[in-house]
Amino acid sequence: MAWAELSDVRCYYELLGEGPPLVLIPGLGGHCRVWDSITPELAKHFTLVLIDNRGLGRSRARRKPRTLADYSTDIAELLDELQLDRAHVLGLSLGGIIAQRFAIDHPSRVDRLVLVSCTDKFSAYLLRITSLLGHSLRRFPRRVFVQMMEVLCTAPLYLDANTNLIEQEEEERVQAGVPARAMGTQLRALLRSEIKDADYHIMNPTLVVAGEHDALIPNCYARLMADKIPDSRFVLVPGAGHNPMSEVPETVLPLITRFLQTGDPYEPPGAVADEFEMRDRNAARVERREMHPSEGGLR
Repeated sequence: MAWAELSDVRCYYELLGEGPPLVLIPGLGGHCRVWDSITPELAKHFTLVLIDNRGLGRSRARRKPRTLADYSTDIAELLDELQLDRAHVLGLSLGGIIAQRFAIDHPSRVDRLVLVSCTDKFSAYLLRITSLLGHSLRRFPRRVFVQMMEVLCTAPLYLDANTNLIEQEEEERVQAGVPARAMGTQLRALLRSEIKDADYHIMNPTLVVAGEHDALIPNCYARLMADKIPDSRFVLVPGAGHNPMSEVPETVLPLITRFLQTGDPYEPPGAVADEFEMRDRNAARVERREMHPSEGGLR
């Protein structure tokens, strides 16, 4: 564990594992600990750079972030502090939106990019979801807010099969406290930060991952986002919710690892292929290609 004295934040970070650097950017209200269930596997292949975003976890803001560009600047300064010219970047939810901003602001510092359960545009549906979150933070009791987030973020069948575990995690979040002010700051920064189509240019190799049953940011928005990123790969994970990495790590983590190592998404053979629908957006190919469970491959 360590802190970096950056321009606008005393940034808390952790380094784990060995290999090419991989920056993990957590979502709304999240911090380093949200990755605990998946870091042992990823650390076998990468040097993980786990960060607490400005004002969250153990990071202490000297100035409140006004837009997502402020979070992007923090990441660039942290890479400078660590003497890293570039790194792979993985962002979840709001972290994925921050990761996009970082790739747009600092394209030369991103090797490969993984965007999980996120979007690039705020439609009427997503604006209503954001407004709901903001009002709930202010008005709902802590326990009710935590339960609401679990329902929005968890796949129905996963919740049914893991009720005791989810109730335990809810209780831990309730006891730890909901960082309502910091989350409100993040939501306001998010709403000030939509990028115009003319300025939306991500040229880095990109993998977009979405869960079939994500009610918070439905997968249709991830599909639309992937269409805008040249040569990106889109993977829909059936049966998963807002965080497919934690719900089905045994299938999603190998895919992410393969993409970061080779630039190609993992194509599981046999029965494992049934877990994915993959759309390959390689511009060099004439047709859109989809992986279907019955075929177990690209066509």
